[in-house]
Amino acid sequence: MKKDKKEVIELTGAEKVAEKTEKFFYNNWKKITIVCAVIAIALVILAVVTVMDNNKKEKQFTEVFNLEQGYNSILSLDNTSDEFNKALADLNAKADALIADADGYPEIKAKYIKALAAMVAQDWNTAASSMEDVAVAAKDTYLVPAALVNAAVAYENAGSQDKALELYNKVWNDFGKDCPEGPKALFNVARIYEAKGDTELAKATYSQLVDTYLSTTGSEYARIANARLITL
Repeated sequence: MKKDKKEVIELTGAEKVAEKTEKFFYNNWKKITIVCAVIAIALVILAVVTVMDNNKKEKQFTEVFNLEQGYNSILSLDNTSDEFNKALADLNAKADALIADADGYPEIKAKYIKALAAMVAQDWNTAASSMEDVAVAAKDTYLVPAALVNAAVAYENAGSQDKALELYNKVWNDFGKDCPEGPKALFNVARIYEAKGDTELAKATYSQLVDTYLSTTGSEYARIANARLITL
């Protein structure tokens, strides 16, 4: 039986393509082999780099965990003792090593833990400036309001009441009522106004705190603020 003319043409076309492809590979097999080898080597290098990077990140997160454990351990020590000073020096050395080697979250968290340790040591000026640095570096993360509140606490302990007030207000103004540090920040704003003798502004701020949190979250700061309103 004779093949249809169209079928013959299509078959011949397919054969021609196959023949050209075969000739191309035959004539260029050396170049193709080299290209394939280069691609294979690149893929191997990429895989090795990825594994090394993942291992490095995993190591850095482990070091962050160890720093947190070290910080927790100094909390139970007398901050005037030689044991505390030795533990603090060890923690700072490990934090500095991680900060020098890491970037991103591990670096920022190491700086934050080091600043917390300075607060435990009551090195208020160092703690305040370090916490502000963390707040800048940690932009768009949960550490920003936490660092700002801690910086405010440190400034207040260092005698810089106005700077502390500025940072407490910044936490409230920038992050609002849904921020976990919001009630604490707003309470301290009111407390500082009260300490400055600005009773009306203190009462207004305490009232804002009560209205925002007392009936919703039952915040301890809102309950204390409510008690302060009765006293004032």
